[in-house]
Amino acid sequence: MGSLPRNAHVFTKQSLKISGLWLSWAALSLLGMHALAQQPLLYDVHYHASLEPDSGEARVSIRVEHTGQALIELRFRVDPERHHGFEGDGKLRHAAPFVYWRPPAEGGEFRLSVTIERERSGGGSGSGSGSYDAFITPQWALLRADHLFPAARARSRAEARSRAHLSFDTPPGWSVETRYGPWRDAPLAVEDPTRRYVRPTGWILAGELGVRREEVVGREVIMAAPQGSGARRMDALAMIRWTLPTLLEIFPNFPDRLLVVSAGDPMWRGALSGPASLYIHVDRPMINERGTSTLVHELVHVAGIVHTGPRAGWIVEGLADYYSLEVLRRAGVISEDRHAASLQTLARRGEAVRRLDTPAAGGPVTARAVLAFVAIDQAIRAASEDRHSLDDVARELAESDQTITYRRLREVTESLVGHPLEVFDELPLGQRSRAD
Repeated sequence: MGSLPRNAHVFTKQSLKISGLWLSWAALSLLGMHALAQQPLLYDVHYHASLEPDSGEARVSIRVEHTGQALIELRFRVDPERHHGFEGDGKLRHAAPFVYWRPPAEGGEFRLSVTIERERSGGGSGSGSGSYDAFITPQWALLRADHLFPAARARSRAEARSRAHLSFDTPPGWSVETRYGPWRDAPLAVEDPTRRYVRPTGWILAGELGVRREEVVGREVIMAAPQGSGARRMDALAMIRWTLPTLLEIFPNFPDRLLVVSAGDPMWRGALSGPASLYIHVDRPMINERGTSTLVHELVHVAGIVHTGPRAGWIVEGLADYYSLEVLRRAGVISEDRHAASLQTLARRGEAVRRLDTPAAGGPVTARAVLAFVAIDQAIRAASEDRHSLDDVARELAESDQTITYRRLREVTESLVGHPLEVFDELPLGQRSRAD
């Protein structure tokens, strides 16, 4: 056998092993670099509110900590009747209704004052003086985090995401309940995987509180009200325990934690939903004389039937009232006869309604909408030979990020059955609503 050239490579077992180890190390290094490149650039946002009963205000600060100026600018949309006294490190510019804030490269703080009390337009529902949807007294404060911390649009470096925390200063002896859990001393983590810039939302109740916590079908339910307010926390908890299993069959993506807050006058004598939370006045019955439940109505909103488009309020309010009846029937809270009688009552209440697509879906419009959804459910069942129902439509609307409109309602429904349904052509709607 002839000899190899002097510059030829001899691949021994040892050299092949070394080469393989080097290639493996290089491949792992490249994978590690790729993984690091895929990780989002994080910056920290610390939300803090000092609740001050004497002034009726909250002193709010939003502190940003980042490296490499991950966050470039925040554009806050402010309410001139509520937000004032803007200050900030770095660059600050006010051009109503926006405040633009550019934090320094090393981070900084934006500060403002927030007037807590807000009277709800149109006053309260029913008799009495309740008309506020946010209020503070020397004993308690009830408001929404959405209003405390203004909505903001963030300009940041590509793929940058925020980590958010929430804390409070309160008068001595106060506790605080939020949708993220109770605040004691340590900051609360504020999480929303759907958003790159996260801010606190949902109802907040602070003060000298009475609180009940229970687990209901795998969900943590918190009932909170000011001490001495007369809130029927155990009644509300019993209603939720009775109806939530049925509600979850329709809306399985219901939040893992639910905060229900109550208070008396001068708070609004109704109920209002928020993300993973709701408010209900202490005097609201668990079931009203029409057979519907304000509490269950708001639970449907919490489940996701909430984001409405123009002239589509009848859809979200009608679905919420429809299911407030339907859930009570399926759960055995009301009888079949009571359910039928309630539908007759709603039919009488809504018989004078000529258009569903009104600017505000008041009581008669909502009552008429419930009957419309009864007809839509029957049409779906008939067309699909009972393979589908309105439940499938409501679930899709609740789980989608899309705004709820008439067109969306019809598209989702008719995609289930595979052809147009005449029931939609019979609804009392204007041409503009049908085009939305």
